[in-house]
Amino acid sequence: MVPNSIYFKKNGKLADFELMAYTISKLGSFEWHRTSMYNPGNIYERPAGFYFRFHNENEMYSQLQKCIHMFKGNLKWGMNISHHTRHRNYIIEPTQVHEAKLSDKYAVSYDLKEILKDDYESLCEKAILDIPSLCSHIEVWFELEKKRPFLPTIPE
Repeated sequence: MVPNSIYFKKNGKLADFELMAYTISKLGSFEWHRTSMYNPGNIYERPAGFYFRFHNENEMYSQLQKCIHMFKGNLKWGMNISHHTRHRNYIIEPTQVHEAKLSDKYAVSYDLKEILKDDYESLCEKAILDIPSLCSHIEVWFELEKKRPFLPTIPE
């Protein structure tokens, strides 16, 4: 029996919500990540976003940030450092979501549905539609098409 993990799957066998974890794991070993970009049982629970950090801090972050910024999809995407965690976690998410998280309203309520209002559901849907092409863009940019993921590194 093959374990149910992104590390043992192939590109064609992945669900869209785990595709980014698989793609980014080809760039380096994760210290931490959230495999699922969104809840497939309720796509409106939270907008799609990939949260992660590599085991070793390196220039890969700036290269990945440039790659994501250059992506042309249904939405504009970015990569930012999370300000709501105690670690230096990175988030790949639509820029509209990131901007909403910087608002005074979000600092009080943490309610993206209320901040984004009528755009919220459409943004969730468009973000999910962008995931396969964003991952493909990353793979082409870094020439990862034939590479396998790095296994996670266990800190000493």
